[in-house]
Amino acid sequence: MHRTEHVSGCGLVARGQSPAFRATGIASMLSAVWHLYRNRRQIARLHDLDDRQLLDMGLKREDLHEALTSASFENPGTYLTRASRNRASLFYRGVRHD
Repeated sequence: MHRTEHVSGCGLVARGQSPAFRATGIASMLSAVWHLYRNRRQIARLHDLDDRQLLDMGLKREDLHEALTSASFENPGTYLTRASRNRASLFYRGVRHD
């Protein structure tokens, strides 16, 4: 039985694992970072839309700002999805939330 030592909380193992296993872990971390960067870049492009277009998607400018200022390791898309669904839920319950 091998004793493994974790390099950090990222789940990369220093000993006891093959180089291919470690390379796969590093590749998956880089992929996750790329996806977060891409999502933030796309959300930043939503600022080009006017307020009416954002409201059609169930969003407001404040939602975009909150998503972009969230922690860098969090996916801002989940925040926008939650905000849009909450606003739609209020709309269908008859609560006006402009």
